Amino acid sequence: MRLRTNLILVLAAACGVAVAASAECTAQGASPRPRLVELYTSEGCSSCPPADEWLRQLPAEANLTALEFHVDYWDSLGWRDRFADQRFSGRQQRQAVRDGATGVFTPQLVLDGRNWSGWHRSQGRAETATSSAAMRMTITPGPALHVSVDTAMDHPADAGGFRNYVAVIEDGLVSQVRAGENRGSVLRHDHVVRAFAGPLPLTGEADIRLPKDLDTTHATVVAFAQRESDGAVAQVLSCKL
Repeated sequence: MRLRTNLILVLAAACGVAVAASAECTAQGASPRPRLVELYTSEGCSSCPPADEWLRQLPAEANLTALEFHVDYWDSLGWRDRFADQRFSGRQQRQAVRDGATGVFTPQLVLDGRNWSGWHRSQGRAETATSSAAMRMTITPGPALHVSVDTAMDHPADAGGFRNYVAVIEDGLVSQVRAGENRGSVLRHDHVVRAFAGPLPLTGEADIRLPKDLDTTHATVVAFAQRESDGAVAQVLSCKL
């Protein structure tokens, strides 16, 4: 029986099958929470590598949860970014409306739903924020990653306009750029958003298709509750995949 079990595990690993059980992570309300920092970037933008590197070098003790969104509007200018997604460009455009800006740009850093112009002077640290919600996330592997997120506001009357979002991020990515403004450069990325779901109800679930080339040993699932109108963040929760 042991020989048969070991053989099944070996065959599963050889076929790229993930052998894992469900995982659950929780965050309490009325307590300090990580700040949510978003970087909008592109491998086709010559101004972006310093921001990518800044995000990659965030100290482990920084109270920031980072999401690197690669936009697609640079893709027609010589280099197609393999991490770019039209949905991320749309998310940045909605951020521009919230900021009262006339357009989008890269690199852009957003901290808890607001444009963050002083990111390069912060040394990767931000003041602690207090959560206004408790959150529980359950992750179940399968043909698609099944993620359930339950967010309970500390004051139920404040729940209006808040929705859950889920991002699967990956660290340790490397690209050899062969065209465009960064031609000849080797770019390294952490916190890259490889899959995204939302907006979802505060008690909701999603089946998330993961990229075939995702290295699950370097992947993390991030859930956050955010209000679309002003970008306010109620809670942020991370769980290793």
